[in-house]
Amino acid sequence: MYKLKSVSKLTLILISIVLLFSSCNITDPQVINVKDKYSITLPWGSMPSKNLNSSASLQYTTSGNGIFVIVIDEAKEAFKKALIDNKIIEQFPNSLEGYTSIVLFNMKQKLKEGKISETKDIKINNMDAKAAEINAKISGVNLYYNIAFVKGRDTYYQILTWTRTKRKIECKEEMDKIIHSFKEL
Repeated sequence: MYKLKSVSKLTLILISIVLLFSSCNITDPQVINVKDKYSITLPWGSMPSKNLNSSASLQYTTSGNGIFVIVIDEAKEAFKKALIDNKIIEQFPNSLEGYTSIVLFNMKQKLKEGKISETKDIKINNMDAKAAEINAKISGVNLYYNIAFVKGRDTYYQILTWTRTKRKIECKEEMDKIIHSFKEL
């Protein structure tokens, strides 16, 4: 009888472990649709956030790997108007290049400690885009940003992903997947 109880306990433990891992091992990503304007695919278990950036139309935190994701969208006409109203259209042209330059210029002004890479021209689901990386120290925390600026039909999008610098190597591939999953609807 003692042996039978041990086997039963062991069987119960093994079944529990299998169930635990099978329920936590759901790796299907989740597609987030934002106001029928765009979608982005995030890792399973990502949770909405409200305090990452007040200008963002999407704010999420991935629970398993410590990646933060926001998307900021701005109408091309609003961007053009801002350039004209602020008399900076000569400095920053009304284009993806101008949009990227002004956003990175503003980021650089806010960063006391940090380095922004050169931008690279990329395509995200057949849309022109520019990508950059930022390494910065913000509030005493070393952070790595993997970002993209996307030219939509009537909108410019900023897709910002970030994590702690020490997690850059293990998170970069997932961050790239998130950025490249972006689709304008």
